[in-house]
Amino acid sequence: MPIPYPSYWVTALDDREPLITDPEARVAVLRQMAYECYRRSEVSFEDMGDMLELADAARDWALMEHEEAWAIGLLGKYEPDNPLGHQVIKGAGKPPGCE
Repeated sequence: MPIPYPSYWVTALDDREPLITDPEARVAVLRQMAYECYRRSEVSFEDMGDMLELADAARDWALMEHEEAWAIGLLGKYEPDNPLGHQVIKGAGKPPGCE
């Protein structure tokens, strides 16, 4: 079964370097391309929705790749938010300073 999306959009989606370098900017480009495909009647409304979901999934993938690269030390020393790896919450659920 052929993919219902334009080949140039699929090629842009598969281009991982700009996606990993700047996920937000690349997803903005992919979303704009999806809107343009719909405007030019190259895809249906449902296909455009699927294209937008794929673009968002690509952003999530790229952000997870960033996290994994930092965690294994590819991008430098990983500084976790808490050196113990977990956050200790004091009190009974009250905001700080209300005790």
